[in-house]
Amino acid sequence: MFDEKKEWKQIWDKAPQVGAALAMWKLPYQRQQFLLQDLSGGVQVEVSELEQLGPGFLISPFIGLPYFLSASHLSQSLVNDNPSEPIPTIKPVEVFEDKLLFQDQVASSVEQIKQGQFQKVVLSRVDVKDLAANFDLVDAFDRLCQTYPSAFVSAIYLPALQDVWLCATPETLVSQNSAGIFKTISLAGTQSALDADGNFLSPSEARWSQKEIEEQAYVSRYIIDCFKKIRLREYIENGPKTVLAGNLMHLKTEYLVDTRKYSYPGLITQMLSLLHPTSAVCGTPKEAALEWILQTERHDRVLYSGYLGPINQHDETHLFVNLRTVQMKGEQAYYYAGCGITEDSDPEKEWQETGMKCQTLQRVINASF
Repeated sequence: MFDEKKEWKQIWDKAPQVGAALAMWKLPYQRQQFLLQDLSGGVQVEVSELEQLGPGFLISPFIGLPYFLSASHLSQSLVNDNPSEPIPTIKPVEVFEDKLLFQDQVASSVEQIKQGQFQKVVLSRVDVKDLAANFDLVDAFDRLCQTYPSAFVSAIYLPALQDVWLCATPETLVSQNSAGIFKTISLAGTQSALDADGNFLSPSEARWSQKEIEEQAYVSRYIIDCFKKIRLREYIENGPKTVLAGNLMHLKTEYLVDTRKYSYPGLITQMLSLLHPTSAVCGTPKEAALEWILQTERHDRVLYSGYLGPINQHDETHLFVNLRTVQMKGEQAYYYAGCGITEDSDPEKEWQETGMKCQTLQRVINASF
């Protein structure tokens, strides 16, 4: 444990008392960790204002305006070279009534698709667990960073919401580096990365069903349609290919744009406004799918399937979809997970898929107790 982390723990403990907003994060494939403390508590902003804001951290709910945290108080850790400890496999206890409800929601969604109401919809559910008395947020964050090096790992606290969120997400929404290269991805389709004996499979061993291929194609077409709306034709498309994300595998396609070579200023804000919420977390067409989600789900997604990440820091912005996320309120943890439903969806398989997604965080957080 770094000496800096003792101070970080104290900052997290004091945040509710002083009304500070906090964001702690690690970028994919990097080991450097950052902690930002905004003593103002953060402010809500319009997406169109992002490029005029200074360096900071952005947190957007599934529906509503994003919160901006100013980077006036930014700390960074030394690199943690502690080896990652083995993570045990756990089997969450299924709540039978919740399972029946979710499967009924999936079946109803399939019927809506067959009737032509929409082509795809993403429904989510919440798995509630008790937090152990000795749970430590900074320790859990460290363990997630070590266990999922390819993920964007973050922990946030907003006074306006009065709770803590922790995530290890594999999905970039939009990013732009200091060279002006813009990137967004299409990520969908899910299967376990482990065989029957608990050993990791290689991406080449993945076998994708027509349903999963179709689900990912919807997201890809949605991104291309957004490009068409702003008359952007000069982009590079890489994929789809199978990628590992913790104990899961997904289908991923990357889209890259050289904003300097082809003179696309403001592409981040343009695409952010068009993309969110994406087909990967909402559905197709967006409006009809969103209406069905609000009508069907019995919980408020709050920050789940919103987006978050550092912006305008060293001429770079990195925003990620808030997936593989847990909301901590008091002594309970609320794990959120969703699944893309198409005409070929099976309610039992969708229940199992959301269970695997919840385990991404559960196995690490339980191991940290």
